Amino acid sequence: MPEEESVEKICRRIREDGKKEAESILDKAERTASGIIERAEKKKGRIAEEILREAEDNGENEYRRLLSSIKIELKREKLKVREEVIEHIMENVRMQLEGIRQQKRYSDIMRGLILAGVRALGGSSFVISVDRRDLEITRERLLPEVSETVTKETGSECLLKLEELGKRSLGGARIRAAEGKVAYDNTFEARIHRLNDQIRNVIFEEVFQPSGSEESGSA
Repeated sequence: MPEEESVEKICRRIREDGKKEAESILDKAERTASGIIERAEKKKGRIAEEILREAEDNGENEYRRLLSSIKIELKREKLKVREEVIEHIMENVRMQLEGIRQQKRYSDIMRGLILAGVRALGGSSFVISVDRRDLEITRERLLPEVSETVTKETGSECLLKLEELGKRSLGGARIRAAEGKVAYDNTFEARIHRLNDQIRNVIFEEVFQPSGSEESGSA
């Protein structure tokens, strides 16, 4: 019987040791699993935060891109409208200049433009080119008057030859030194071109730059 009790003790000890080993393994596994789960939870949280932060950044960037596109489009449309208005006004200016030819003061304007060109060039002999519609008044009245005025001013005879401009003009004259190729274009078109920036600035200030505007100083 003692031998049976010894075997029983050995078996009981094995069972107890096995149970303890199993419990130790389970406890270790639980701790390991718990650590894995905890780390996974933390990592999951970081990933979620990164996803949300990236989404927010992308949303903000998209908003900024959209806002920038809207501003660019508004500026483009504003410039387009501005150019259309300026061109409309410039066309009205050209139409009004065309109508000056029928006014009494036109001969005085023409005389002043021819004189300005002759004085600017200097010399004694000039070719005056005008629109076909201005040939008669220039030949019969303006050339004699200009020649007389310049002769008195310089003390030397002023010779003026008349030609028709190669293309239609709103008015004015093109003055060329007879001895050379130097010319002074004093047609309305040339004067509009020379004063283009100044005219555009006046139109901009009067039409697009009302008093107190927030865009004051912008172009």
